[in-house]
Amino acid sequence: MTEVTFFEQMQRAMSAQAEDVWDMVHYSRTEGYQLRLGEVTATEQNFFRLRDFWTKSVYIVTNEPDEVDTGADWEWLIGHGQSWVQIRVQAKILNRNGRFGELGHPHSSGQQMERLINPNPADVTCRWLPLYVFYAAEPAAGVPVAREAGCSAQLASRVHDVYGKPPADRATLRADAHLPGSIAWARIFDGLVSRLRSGSSLGDIVDSLANRPLPTQLHRIDDFWDPNVGNGTCGGALPSYVEKIVQRSGDDFDAARVARLEVDTSRRGPRGDDHSRHSRTELEPYRALSYARYNGESTVAVPSRSLTLEPSDSPVGGSSLPRVVSVIDIDELPTATS
Repeated sequence: MTEVTFFEQMQRAMSAQAEDVWDMVHYSRTEGYQLRLGEVTATEQNFFRLRDFWTKSVYIVTNEPDEVDTGADWEWLIGHGQSWVQIRVQAKILNRNGRFGELGHPHSSGQQMERLINPNPADVTCRWLPLYVFYAAEPAAGVPVAREAGCSAQLASRVHDVYGKPPADRATLRADAHLPGSIAWARIFDGLVSRLRSGSSLGDIVDSLANRPLPTQLHRIDDFWDPNVGNGTCGGALPSYVEKIVQRSGDDFDAARVARLEVDTSRRGPRGDDHSRHSRTELEPYRALSYARYNGESTVAVPSRSLTLEPSDSPVGGSSLPRVVSVIDIDELPTATS
């Protein structure tokens, strides 16, 4: 299998899954089928469908009691060695009233959105992209939604601009405001596939991007893959959680397709915009509960590593981590040995 074939097949799987999500949203929001369909369930189904298109899936569990302290529902981490790029995603699902009711959660502050768009710089690679993926269908969305766009991607900066300011009764949650201009989520990788088809290797593409931060204002998702779109250069170490995930230690974690990273964030301190943080002592019960979340009777234990985040010099403060990391390690792809 070639690198371009790998990503073309991944895009086809993403399109097929988006059609399934469209159907589930349509029949539950419009036809009255009683489906327990929230954004968590839809996301879990999506990534089960895409399980053949990453080299490792890592669940991140922290001592944080509130989901607002996560930077994203998931991220794609693509690269090799010390060269990695990130695409971070927050997922939102349409409700029966044609709104993304949990957009900007919690609505009193919009912190989840701010954490996605403005994370602690210590927790992101030099080149990273924040997106929203919307789960939607006609007619509840109020605008046309193609079936392959049952999962659609939108720049998080645009969502932020359209959303406005919290609280919720002053913010824009309507799907017909947020969906225009979005693209089917499979098309997130169009720019990458185009460069692969032109003869560039995946390693060369990532190396051309890894030290090129994106400008503050981005106009197209495709621009993420264009090395000519950047804002200078940057260097330095990878985020500590990324280093912990990709390091080669010859242990069970290395060999596992599914693993867990336990992260203690208590030394980081609060974000600059967060005035309701808990002390380390107060967090301990939540830490035990969170660490146990993926060790329930319904799943088998998976290899794990642990990490304590060190304090950051950034005024943003706090931590900004995804719940799940889908790693595409170039050196571990089936294309590397074919």
